[in-house]
Amino acid sequence: MSIALALFAMLLLGSTHFINGLLSRHYPALNIGLFTHLGGAFVALPGAVMLATWAPGVWKWGALAGIGSALGALLLYRGLSRAAFALVVPVSSVAMVVIALALSLLFLDERPGKWVWFGVMVALPAIWLTAGGKAPKAVHGTCKNHSGLWLGLGAGAGFALQLFALGQVPEPAAEYGIAVCMLAGAALLLPFYRRPQPASRQHPLFATTAGGISALGLTLYALSREGPQPCPHNNKGGD
Repeated sequence: MSIALALFAMLLLGSTHFINGLLSRHYPALNIGLFTHLGGAFVALPGAVMLATWAPGVWKWGALAGIGSALGALLLYRGLSRAAFALVVPVSSVAMVVIALALSLLFLDERPGKWVWFGVMVALPAIWLTAGGKAPKAVHGTCKNHSGLWLGLGAGAGFALQLFALGQVPEPAAEYGIAVCMLAGAALLLPFYRRPQPASRQHPLFATTAGGISALGLTLYALSREGPQPCPHNNKGGD
């Protein structure tokens, strides 16, 4: 069940990136990131009030996740506005997984199993295949591809920080962590908002909707992280 939730969460997050990637071809990446975080907050905050329990560490980890989320969104959408989806998206996704794993190793002393390491080994050539299977010189051959590659790596680092920080929020308060993350990301991007020319009503609507989808994806990710709960009747130690 946890694997299914995680896969569906990645599907929702990927849908957010696809929608906003299309928008980034016509509107500033900062504006898209702002409305995405606002949409995420509109969905996550009511869900947190109804389903979650507040915990003291939510402000700290939620704000740190918001920094990573804002940075990841800005770099990803800027990269998608300059280079091909087939280059930026796989690079950012795999970088997110690998960097998040590295953070867990360094700061949480976690020891992933052999299947996790196998997945990392498979993911690295997957970037090359998804990007077109070209030689390294071909990938770096144009200024756009070079820029998209580095922006994708930076976006992956930002999203890895987001997932790592959200992972430190106590499970009963996970939805509050997502809400604080979205609000913090919006607060960081708000001072840089630029009114697009020409103005469009569809741009905020689509980006806000994508943000709501992202919040749902992060909620499913938090639920998948909880895993199966132990049965209280199996306590052999007695009272």
